[in-house]
Amino acid sequence: MSWVERQFGQTSSNGGDGKHEDPKTVEEQMSPGLTGEYDWYLREKAGMHKPPTPPEYMGFEGEYDANGLAKRVAAAFDKDPDIGNVETLEIEQNGGTIVLKGTVPGEAVLSHIEEVAAKVDGTKALDTTQVTIQGC
Repeated sequence: MSWVERQFGQTSSNGGDGKHEDPKTVEEQMSPGLTGEYDWYLREKAGMHKPPTPPEYMGFEGEYDANGLAKRVAAAFDKDPDIGNVETLEIEQNGGTIVLKGTVPGEAVLSHIEEVAAKVDGTKALDTTQVTIQGC
């Protein structure tokens, strides 16, 4: 079972009105996140919506999705063979912060998971305080 299926069931958008609570400036909202890399293809799709979807709420097709960032992080995990077999970890989203919960087999795996999550456009922070390393 894939990360996206395990975490969210379906990959479709859960709807939404395109609004979010945090009244940041447009410039802050549209920043790429931790690595400074944009997903230009997804940004172009998001730009077709009025108003444009902020990066942390972009679904797979640029539509508003309250869990869009977490779903895209899960999809990035699905593409990585070193992460695909970790079934004891959950992904949650709090705005532009990815919150990881559960257990991982080692520190190296956690570091790799953090690297992959940080590269997803819209990830502004990672919270791994609720992750336990097996055997520690």
